[in-house]
Amino acid sequence: MRRVFIIMVALLLSACASLLPPKPVESEYFTTLGGSFTMTLGQEPSIKYGANIIIKKHLPDSTYALIEFENPVNKAQPFVTEGTIDEIKDLFAQRYKNLFVLTSPDVYGVKRHTNYAITVSIYSDKSKQFLITRHQQLVNSSYVGD
Repeated sequence: MRRVFIIMVALLLSACASLLPPKPVESEYFTTLGGSFTMTLGQEPSIKYGANIIIKKHLPDSTYALIEFENPVNKAQPFVTEGTIDEIKDLFAQRYKNLFVLTSPDVYGVKRHTNYAITVSIYSDKSKQFLITRHQQLVNSSYVGD
């Protein structure tokens, strides 16, 4: 009886843990301020997710960024944006010097209470031969889902 009770408590705790949002991540070059899902209603409803990431350490001008948003429909085929640091800054947050305001394209197949990854990979140049750093932030779809 005691063993059944312990198993039930463990299952209950693990279910509650999945409801907690992921904590902001800090790495050598970046600090995540936060992330969330947004849903726009109307004639063409859409779901997007994103994160605000501070660049806390200078990145050389030649560095090249690869931003991957996990695809809820197919994890093997993430949504990818890439370019120089300046191109990425212009694309995602023109007004902020040391901030990436990363936003996915419209996503479908989102499951509630599921974590989806945003991965920022910084390479020494466009050839992507040498990885300088990688920063990954999970974003939870607590109240959004298809």
